[in-house]
Amino acid sequence: MRVSAKLIAGVIAAIVAVALIAAAVMWTVPVLKVRNFQVEGVHQLDSTQVEEASGVPKGENLLRVNAREAASGVAGLDWVDSVTVSRDFPSTLTINVSEHKAVAFVKRDNKPFLIDDKGEEFTSAEPPAGAVEVTGSVDSGSPQIQDAVRAIAALSDDVRKQVAKLEVAGEYSLTFTTKDDRRIFWGASDSNDEDKAHAFATVLKMEGREWNISNPELVTTRG
Repeated sequence: MRVSAKLIAGVIAAIVAVALIAAAVMWTVPVLKVRNFQVEGVHQLDSTQVEEASGVPKGENLLRVNAREAASGVAGLDWVDSVTVSRDFPSTLTINVSEHKAVAFVKRDNKPFLIDDKGEEFTSAEPPAGAVEVTGSVDSGSPQIQDAVRAIAALSDDVRKQVAKLEVAGEYSLTFTTKDDRRIFWGASDSNDEDKAHAFATVLKMEGREWNISNPELVTTRG
């Protein structure tokens, strides 16, 4: 039996019409609702803070959620470095957060201001474990702060936890003080930072109160 072209066209038109109607209904009537939030990547922030900052209430039509606006709201939280928001059908809004990694802090007016591993000062809060206090020439955003952060970031987490502070006396003068009051002169932050970090870890296992690792191939001590 031959099927006429008109019949085929009519069937196709009917299917398209039904699909359009279904799409319109799902767009206007919240059939697919936001019932769950999946918040990923948070350590300093609370998931509830992130959900609230997104501005998306539970029960919202998932299809009509403006992911860009939701991400913008979450990005306003101090600890957020970057964020993406996506829909996971049928009922979940996923918020993936990358937080600032606080590696250092400076004190102004007796308040600690946290600095991330890119040298960006991002909030005033209690420093987390492993964050190193930076003293001396520490104007916000200065090249000296950038150098200090690069030196701190080169250290392993285990070594960083043993550091009490980093004194910045100038572009070529970075000196670490450990929690047991040993001083390690780093010198400048440069292409040898990784080698200096290895030297730092090594001298912590040795006797000696003052070390110079500015040349990691010729480490010296003064007692």
